[in-house]
Amino acid sequence: MGTQQSSVIADESAAAADHRRVAGHNTVNVPLNRKRLAPMPPERVRRIREHLVRSLRDLRTMKRPEQNASPLRPEPAEFAGEVARAACTLCAGFCCKGGGEHAYLDERDMARVRQARPELEARSVIRLYIERVPAESYEGSCVFHGPQGCTLDRALRSDVCNSYFCNALRDFVATSGGTSSVVVTAGDGEAIRKSDVLRRDVLRR
Repeated sequence: MGTQQSSVIADESAAAADHRRVAGHNTVNVPLNRKRLAPMPPERVRRIREHLVRSLRDLRTMKRPEQNASPLRPEPAEFAGEVARAACTLCAGFCCKGGGEHAYLDERDMARVRQARPELEARSVIRLYIERVPAESYEGSCVFHGPQGCTLDRALRSDVCNSYFCNALRDFVATSGGTSSVVVTAGDGEAIRKSDVLRRDVLRR
């Protein structure tokens, strides 16, 4: 997911968030990334490079890569999309923690990238990714998880990343048709983060 302006982000107590629910707004409660930023170790860059090399080699032996390439899934549209963007901005990448030095990329994703950019050789594809490794990343998270979120364009991300939603967000996207207003909250405990009230009839562009 992309990021949204930080003006929608604020801290409030759990009691205040409960008041929002009582006030009649639907809520979508998502996790909160609490990991710390740290300089990118060269070892992590080496590992993602090696993983990309393996994935491109696997692509060479892949049967029917044109048919088996991973799809480029679109973001949710309209109001569901606005809520999803706000949720992912507030969460700040809790779900990225499993990405490690592989970012869930595999030969199916490489097939999609190669088909979209047929002019690029394998080395150029690897360079495309390595150039997007941030100078700082979150400790214990995906190598592409930087201060502003994912440093990969949606077209370069794995299908896992493009299709994944945490439980509450997945449920909202699937059933959001009758929802008119939403407050997104991230985290738990004494302090959480929340969005402004998001309204279906006032979509932000």
